[in-house]
Amino acid sequence: MTMPTPPPNNDTRSAALSPLEERLPQKSGERDRMVRAEQVKLLYAKAPMVVTATLVNAPILVFILWEEVRHVVLISWLLYMITLSLGRAWLGYEYWLKPPSPIKESRWGAWYLAGVALSGLGWGAVGVFLFPNASLPHQMFLAFVLAGMTAGSVAACSAMMAGFLLFAVPVFIPFVIKFLAQGDDLHLAMGAMIALYAILLVFIARAMNRTLLASLHLRFENRDLVAYLSAAKGRADRLNDELTCEIDERKRVQKERERLITELQDALANIKVLHGLLPICSHCKKIRDDEGGWHMVEVYVREHSNADFSHSICPECLNRMYPEFGKKNNPPD
Repeated sequence: MTMPTPPPNNDTRSAALSPLEERLPQKSGERDRMVRAEQVKLLYAKAPMVVTATLVNAPILVFILWEEVRHVVLISWLLYMITLSLGRAWLGYEYWLKPPSPIKESRWGAWYLAGVALSGLGWGAVGVFLFPNASLPHQMFLAFVLAGMTAGSVAACSAMMAGFLLFAVPVFIPFVIKFLAQGDDLHLAMGAMIALYAILLVFIARAMNRTLLASLHLRFENRDLVAYLSAAKGRADRLNDELTCEIDERKRVQKERERLITELQDALANIKVLHGLLPICSHCKKIRDDEGGWHMVEVYVREHSNADFSHSICPECLNRMYPEFGKKNNPPD
């Protein structure tokens, strides 16, 4: 008979619940780094559009102002914008070639913002060095181009509010001052309208930035929640498996115990022991059972014990029953 094994220890079940760090949500500082890394990624995702707009609009602007502004100023400004755009394109290529870790994203974000600031200074220089004082239509054209570039920066740079401000402030301030400095009613009105337009763009960019930040925070919070729920489900599944194994083991032990009890009961049932006083006939030697019946000694003993009989004859009975055989077998006195 095999002995039952003890049920499994509960240490493994408690160990599945012990790692507290799996239950903790992502820390605020780490989440902020992830959000900023995503902001930088969004900036670099819009970089091709920004570079393309600059490389297209800058030559067009130079072509339109070719007869109104000194050529050396136009060519110098165009070379500056093209060089800056190519540098920003190379920076974006390096960023996507080997995407940095979230820890290094801040450095890449600083480089991108530096490029945005230099681009804003370049477009802001239009209102200072490329301003056609004698041609109102060309001034209108400049206002149209700068307003369009700044409106595009709302979509391109609103992932970081600092990026939009680094571009829009150096673009609009010189241009507005230049219009207001003309002194006539038309230029004063245009300067005021451009200033109002810039303020509206700031509010729009700020609203987009807040919406984007809320969306990013919600995305990472949902990701943390999904990770937490997945870990909790995994722990629950492991605990359920352990409980199932423990229940199966307890059932197996219970069946083993029941089998042993059954075997012991069968063994006890098969053990026949004669004990107490046996009523036996003094003449025929029959034994009386509990029901009052009389049985031969060998029959009674066989039924009430594991003993059996093999029939033989003793010397005394042999001499008495078969004297002709008994005397031969008896040794002489």
